[in-house]
Amino acid sequence: ASAQGRIIRLTEEQLAGVLPLADRFDSKAGDPPVFKGYSLDPDNGVEALVGYAFITSDFQPEVEGYSAPIRVLVGMDLMGALTGIEVLYYRESLRSSRGDFLSRTSFLSQFQGKFVGDAFRVRRDIDAVSGASITSRAMSLGIRNSARRVAAAYLRGKSDRPPSFMATISLEELDGLLWTEMVDLGLGVQFLVTEDGSIPMALSLAYVRDHSVGELLLGQQAFQGGIEGIGPRAEEMHLMMLGVGGADAFSFRPSTLSFVQDGDTLMVGNEDQYMLPQLTEGKVQGEVRRSGLLLVDRALDLSRPFDVRLDLRPRQELFTATYSVTQPPPALASTPEPAGLRTVEDVPAVDAMPVNGAESDEDLTLPLSTEVALGPPASPTGVAASATASVGVDVGALTFDDAEEDETGLSMVLARTSWTRVALILLLLGLVMAAFLTKSTPLRWVTLTATLLVLGVFDGGMLSVSHILSGISVGPAVYLSDVPLFLIVSFTVVTTLLWGRVFCGFLCPFGVLQDLLERVIPRRFHRELPRPIHERAQLIKYFILALVLAPALMGSSLSLFQYFEPFGTVFYWSSSLLLWTIAIPILVAAVIVPRFYCRYACPLGAALALGSLLSPFRIRRVEQCGWCKVCEQKCPTRAIHGPDIDFKECVRCNDCEIQLIEKTGVCRHDMETVRPRLINLRVAAVEAESV
Repeated sequence: ASAQGRIIRLTEEQLAGVLPLADRFDSKAGDPPVFKGYSLDPDNGVEALVGYAFITSDFQPEVEGYSAPIRVLVGMDLMGALTGIEVLYYRESLRSSRGDFLSRTSFLSQFQGKFVGDAFRVRRDIDAVSGASITSRAMSLGIRNSARRVAAAYLRGKSDRPPSFMATISLEELDGLLWTEMVDLGLGVQFLVTEDGSIPMALSLAYVRDHSVGELLLGQQAFQGGIEGIGPRAEEMHLMMLGVGGADAFSFRPSTLSFVQDGDTLMVGNEDQYMLPQLTEGKVQGEVRRSGLLLVDRALDLSRPFDVRLDLRPRQELFTATYSVTQPPPALASTPEPAGLRTVEDVPAVDAMPVNGAESDEDLTLPLSTEVALGPPASPTGVAASATASVGVDVGALTFDDAEEDETGLSMVLARTSWTRVALILLLLGLVMAAFLTKSTPLRWVTLTATLLVLGVFDGGMLSVSHILSGISVGPAVYLSDVPLFLIVSFTVVTTLLWGRVFCGFLCPFGVLQDLLERVIPRRFHRELPRPIHERAQLIKYFILALVLAPALMGSSLSLFQYFEPFGTVFYWSSSLLLWTIAIPILVAAVIVPRFYCRYACPLGAALALGSLLSPFRIRRVEQCGWCKVCEQKCPTRAIHGPDIDFKECVRCNDCEIQLIEKTGVCRHDMETVRPRLINLRVAAVEAESV
């Protein structure tokens, strides 16, 4: 296969690495495309089929990771068990700080021997990579989905039954099909939108004839929530299941969709769709990034075929497909494919992409659709027939009844939760609240030490602006699927809205690191920016926040946060020279200017600062604050200026409140004692001016 004029080939060693039973491989062929692996019996000289190797990116739409799809070479034997995997390419911001974490043997070995009919649930069946649960889940789903499609095509065999339609097929028959099989059989419609060889969007539609079909596709909980969200209109209009995949899934607009019949066009409006949270069950779970319900005017006659159109002009061509829920289109066998319709077989190969170890798309060498020439084809004689029954595969098990679909989202989350980790996080949060409320300096330093060790060194569960990006891209389900993360996020949101940036003062390990640097470095080395420059410089972090969030808000998968959050580089000991070039100057600056990063560059701090504007419980001020400078001099972020506190810049470190409680400086004197002195000073100053 050619990618930008270059011939790209997989090596026989790579294929043998994932299917070690095979001595020889055919070139990639078939639908879906696979490399067939053969083994030679030394006793009789007969070559027998032993399994298949395939690339997950050949199965569209690809499951999206945090930043991009993850392309994996997978081997599978004739029993439907995985024999090995090799990660070919992925793009993930954490890779620059943590190295090639998906290719670690401890992670990859979990997939070997798994049956394709099993669940591949991250944190339950598959251990996630710490701090990269979205990427881990995407890789697991991509392997599962592609392996099941290969098994369905080559191990289960093709069905000889006549075509069925969504309004007439029995629920039992429907239950035995994969979503991709439903699309192949015409029970659903799928548009694969191509751009520069990639699949930026994959749109799926299926008629929901009754609630049982909706629950089968989307899961009972999600479907019922969608019906309640739509309200009475669900009974007044036709109901369609909507699924959107691909990198641009969040840029889909319903106004680009229409239904055409007999020359009449029924447009879809924004009010005609209801998008659902991330699915945890149902047939399209893991197949799409977004899902929802679509309402279509009853003027559309479902007893006759109709056209579904996706209009992305001028950016893309007009996509059209004919769909029927009760009968085949007229002259189905002789009707050419509608102009603009794309199928999996029509999708061209993408430009060359890096294989394992490459840092960018320019580094090397593997296109999405790779052909391999690995020796002469096998002679027709001497090759054993590949009858699945002869190797004892349980064909019935390949209906893939996933136990995950029979569980509620809550039970799934609880089952895969590490309760030791939960207990550790709860203990830490309890320490934070105790230190914050008691205003105890020794307890605060115990808490800061625990924060540095638990969230910084051992657990790696520190919050990041990436969690905000995940919420925008994936939805709130990203927090609900991880109990420790949910606890930290909930604690941070609640305390910020009530008291301000408690997280910044007590729960941020990089903030603790800066506090330690301030204590270790002699004060004579400390410097402060002139206040006018300081007040302008602290606006930089709000600009950084906008810069980081903008791509996600526009539906792009572009990731920038890793360049503005040095704690990932420091605590994960990044292998990236670029990220260390960014992190080291920030640490040096924090040695000179206390909490330099918090003051001027932290995007998460900027987000929490905006939330703190709503906080009702703020630091109280007393009359002495108009003259006393003790708190102003001790404030690590220079949030205090005279009697005023810029509360959004305050990290609630307790320093000034402890000064007030302990009556440090002028605060130790009653105003009845201080006020006459101030009056005398003023009188003396006036007399001096008049002389």
